[in-house]
Amino acid sequence: MLRASYDIDNDEIALECRMLAVACGRLGLRAGEVTHLHEEWIDWNDGTIQIPSYWNCTKGSGDEVCGYCRNRARDNLDSHNLTEEEATDAIVAHYDDATLESMTDDELLAEAQELREEVNVTLEAMLEKRWSPKTSTSARGIPFDFSARIELIVEQFFDRFDAYEKSFATVHRRIDRLADCAGIESNVYPHALRATSASFHASRDISVHALMSIMGWADPGTARVYIQSNDEKAAHEIRSKHR
Repeated sequence: MLRASYDIDNDEIALECRMLAVACGRLGLRAGEVTHLHEEWIDWNDGTIQIPSYWNCTKGSGDEVCGYCRNRARDNLDSHNLTEEEATDAIVAHYDDATLESMTDDELLAEAQELREEVNVTLEAMLEKRWSPKTSTSARGIPFDFSARIELIVEQFFDRFDAYEKSFATVHRRIDRLADCAGIESNVYPHALRATSASFHASRDISVHALMSIMGWADPGTARVYIQSNDEKAAHEIRSKHR
């Protein structure tokens, strides 16, 4: 896919595609991370991309948050906020049977509503936290200077742009275009490229904790899956044992 980016006639789109190929497919950035990628995240002295725990998103119209951030905020709102039924269940679980028997239905509902007012947040409050990475461990430093080619592409991209200026949807369209140029018929999407990055690093015999750090994972089990099931690493080990 990286080679295919050089066949794209439009230089600007070609550079965007090239950056996406290395950012997702070699450096393991998530789609939301690359959508908000900014030169201020780049530590040129250290050769790393520093994914922040918070970044003020102004990619939407009128410097508002972008559509991706708005959708994620709504998702978080649905998962965070209590419904009336959930709040009532929480109150019921909190009190003993004797207390519950002494309460009227109106009193129970009033306590449930009070709990909802205490716990629930508004969409506006959620939007104030955007953009933020998927998990706390996703805020991380990702080295890009382990490859001269990758380092050059990162430098070329930020020589031309201050940030990845396009939308989350455009990230997907650019990757679709790369796949078409490369003659790949199967569905290619950012998360699949991120998995390719994990497999690439795992094949280089890095430790579980190093892979967790690069990919922003909290669970060592996720990293072990890639390390233990990597075909390239297994083939290399078998060949080395039979020489």
